[in-house]
Amino acid sequence: MKSKALEKGKAVRKTGAAKKEQEKKKPGLKEKVAEILELPKEIVLSMPKLTMLGNGDLIVENYKGIVEYDEGIIRLNTTSGIIKVTGTNIYIKEITLENIMIFGEIQSLEFMK
Repeated sequence: MKSKALEKGKAVRKTGAAKKEQEKKKPGLKEKVAEILELPKEIVLSMPKLTMLGNGDLIVENYKGIVEYDEGIIRLNTTSGIIKVTGTNIYIKEITLENIMIFGEIQSLEFMK
């Protein structure tokens, strides 16, 4: 009898965790509007948009700022978290309020929360 009660208790906890996980994945009002009106999410939600040509050119749209700029590493702040770019001879070629262009031999892109 006790084991069934414990199993039920575990099932309730799992169900609660599953509900929380499901709630995280539910799209918000802005996401629903963007989808219905077929608007680009990067514009409506200010999400970063990365465009990369080969391993040498990277354009990041909707970035919020530069966190680190050192030899071989550039970290950018975005609404989705930090984007870490590593490579050799990488440098920032152009910066505007919304876009940043990174050039050089990009070896990795890392998305950090």
